[in-house]
Amino acid sequence: MRPLTATRPKPMMLLVDRPFVAHQLAHLARYGVTNVVFSCGYRPDALESFFGDGSGYGVRLQYVVDPSPLGTAGAVANAIDLLGAVDDVLILNGDILTDLDLDALWQAHSEAGAAATVALTPVDDPSAYGLVRLRDDFFVAEFVEKPTSDQLIPGEPYRINAGTYVLSRAVIAEIPRGKSISIEREIFPGIVDRRALFGFTSDAYWRDIGTPQSYLDAHYDVLSDRVLASQAPSNTYLGAGAVIAATARVEGYCTIGADCVIEAGAHVDASIVGAGCRIGENARLRGCILGEGVLVGAGVELNGLVVIGDGAHIASATRIEGPASVDAGDVSSTWLTNSAVGGAA
Repeated sequence: MRPLTATRPKPMMLLVDRPFVAHQLAHLARYGVTNVVFSCGYRPDALESFFGDGSGYGVRLQYVVDPSPLGTAGAVANAIDLLGAVDDVLILNGDILTDLDLDALWQAHSEAGAAATVALTPVDDPSAYGLVRLRDDFFVAEFVEKPTSDQLIPGEPYRINAGTYVLSRAVIAEIPRGKSISIEREIFPGIVDRRALFGFTSDAYWRDIGTPQSYLDAHYDVLSDRVLASQAPSNTYLGAGAVIAATARVEGYCTIGADCVIEAGAHVDASIVGAGCRIGENARLRGCILGEGVLVGAGVELNGLVVIGDGAHIASATRIEGPASVDAGDVSSTWLTNSAVGGAA
């Protein structure tokens, strides 16, 4: 997600009108979750300064910071002292947008008597993920990491790890502390061997926002009401203080951040424009992602998944065909020229 994450951690990336992780907190609160621990690594202060104690979001928030990258299991083990006297813990990856029914997940875990439960989502092609195969009793039989075509069984359902788990306190206590450990590769296989990892299948909305295209698509999904749990505005979002000239056009599920200015004749289509950006006269943006404080000169054309980092300046009449990215930190002059972009035409 760089250059966008050069200045913020991924969970603090805005999804329409609020940080992404705020959508997760709202989802948890709707299911009666009242105590949440943020396991932080990169730029942890950004989360705590924004969310505080969580009272504004209907939860009690605590924070734990990994002293070094600890992996998906090591980070959970590092948070164990803050989890309280509970038997089971709900774990959510910090980059998954979903409408998953958490009550149904919790009930299935309890009724199965599982040591751990993993939520599963169906996909058309599992080759970019890890295929999860289940036994007849819905306990996990095996994981197949990024399966090739010859590893697939004709007619089998393609289910992948959806990044939401229920772990028993006993499982968490078994994870070595202070080590980098993967829950998917080092913890789950052992539970599978004990026939104690349950697979909860769901066709709820699910999206991993870990790539620019998926992040852009998540905005489209929220603005088109595909995400039932989002509670975000529909169609086009205009932040406070945004100014759009009478002859400018904004269409196609756009997010326009606070205090943006879109000048006369400009056309912004299906794009994310961060707070404080200025889009010059007759500029054209289609399918783009702009960080905060980006200045786009007159007549600029940004076409197709062009990602611009915070504070970048795009010179007038520049044309960039995506996919491409511009890191503001690499700008050596006041205005970014075509030659500095590399992929520009």
